[in-house]
Amino acid sequence: MNKKYLTWLWLLGVAAFLCLDASAQTAQAPGQIKVAKVTGTATAIKDGNTITLQNGTELSQGYVVNTGKNSSVVLVFSNGATLNLAQDTSLSIDEYTQDPFAEEQSVSKLTAEPSTSKTKLNLSRGELVGNVKKLNYDAGSSFSIQTPVGAAGIRGTTFRIIFRPDGTGKAFFSLTTVEGNVVLAAGTVNLPTETSVPDNKEVEVMIDVNVDAETGVVTVAVGSGPPVVVADATPTSVAAVAAVAQQIATAVAAVTFTAPTPTPPPTTPPAETPPAETPPPPVTPPTPRVTTGDGG
Repeated sequence: MNKKYLTWLWLLGVAAFLCLDASAQTAQAPGQIKVAKVTGTATAIKDGNTITLQNGTELSQGYVVNTGKNSSVVLVFSNGATLNLAQDTSLSIDEYTQDPFAEEQSVSKLTAEPSTSKTKLNLSRGELVGNVKKLNYDAGSSFSIQTPVGAAGIRGTTFRIIFRPDGTGKAFFSLTTVEGNVVLAAGTVNLPTETSVPDNKEVEVMIDVNVDAETGVVTVAVGSGPPVVVADATPTSVAAVAAVAQQIATAVAAVTFTAPTPTPPPTTPPAETPPAETPPPPVTPPTPRVTTGDGG
């Protein structure tokens, strides 16, 4: 087997590997996020760089959004989810990915996400009101908001989450569901494995917290506070959430998302055709040696 034939086999193996690798790279791409409305001052930080948010600013996973005093910001996700962050709120967009969708999407007209998505947020402090469209759970969609108390799994709903330390070693936590269902997973407080908070229900608890003097990071004392009880949401809470939800709907009425341009798959060089083996040259028989004898 000559050297050219071995080279062809190697190239064929590399091409096969690249094809398998390309087929495996079907992971979701980073989803699109837009700022629909800013009141007061709001910023976003990513990789140490801070930007001031304005109407129309585009964000993606990896940003931490912060609002100032007497400020708020409305965020719109390309899966149809919308969030209003109230004053003195810090929300990290830990993960937001989405499958490509086929055509331009008007957020105000969506009743379900246009394609499968995965969202993981982290509310370290503050207050947010959100609306999440129907998610395709069977295809792997998810939407969760982590808090120092526990993780809230959103099931397509209108809801409010509050986590506010009061500066005295205590913090107030509240989860109110106006429509749909939110599942609060066990965290550091006295929760069962999962607590379902359906329509017009809420949980409220005052808990002990520790605040790092250098970083300001708030952690909840394990097992602090009384057992969490799901109760009827007060009319005041329901009205407050509904009012903010209406403000969100007004802010996002004209927001649209354009279908992302698909990334072309990696190209692979065509496999070389193995060269035909060159037959060895024919063996030339030796020329017979003629000898002459002595004549008699």
